[in-house]
Amino acid sequence: MNGYKYLPMAALCVLLGHAGAICAGTERGGKLEGSVLLNWSDSEDVSGRNGSSVDIDSVVGAGFDLTYNFDQHLALGFNFIWSRPDYEATFNSDEDGLVSVDHRMDLYTGQFNGTWNLLDGPFTPYVQAGIGWNYADSNVSKGAPVTGCYWDPWWGYVCRRYGRSYNETELAYNFGVGLRFEFGNGMFIKGGVNRLEVDGSDFDPTLTSASIALGWIFY
Repeated sequence: MNGYKYLPMAALCVLLGHAGAICAGTERGGKLEGSVLLNWSDSEDVSGRNGSSVDIDSVVGAGFDLTYNFDQHLALGFNFIWSRPDYEATFNSDEDGLVSVDHRMDLYTGQFNGTWNLLDGPFTPYVQAGIGWNYADSNVSKGAPVTGCYWDPWWGYVCRRYGRSYNETELAYNFGVGLRFEFGNGMFIKGGVNRLEVDGSDFDPTLTSASIALGWIFY
């Protein structure tokens, strides 16, 4: 047996310390895991029709991930990320022609991801790909507010005004690579880079991001 391939892992264990607990191996197969994450998304410029455009600033967002490991290599899960980047937009309106807006949008992304861990030990590179949706809310009012009424058994008829904004929900898919390390107590940390492609008619950015997640395997 060629023992040289285990030298990088052994060196990592020595550097981290507690080799007995950390490097004893892991049994993630057949188990559920969850994590919380921070996601840094790079800036992006999107060009649209009739001179419209959106310039999105870089931003740090937050999210969570829930994944089931079928074995030591294959996993399937769902992650959700929210961010609120600043942006500058130019759009073509029927009344005023080209109009510029400097504001802050809300981005919500949900993705079903398949992950392949290249190694079956506690330290492994991984690749992932997934599909889901991306919801973008410009937070810019769209026309006059709408008044809605409903019956409340205590207060009677209640009427409220609801604002509408320009927003879009579009199909999105992603692919990424990263590194993962598991500790002996079921805790793990992973980080990677990801590319999200939004397949929209008017809003179709390509968002490149880097994330770091801290999670737990549910034994």
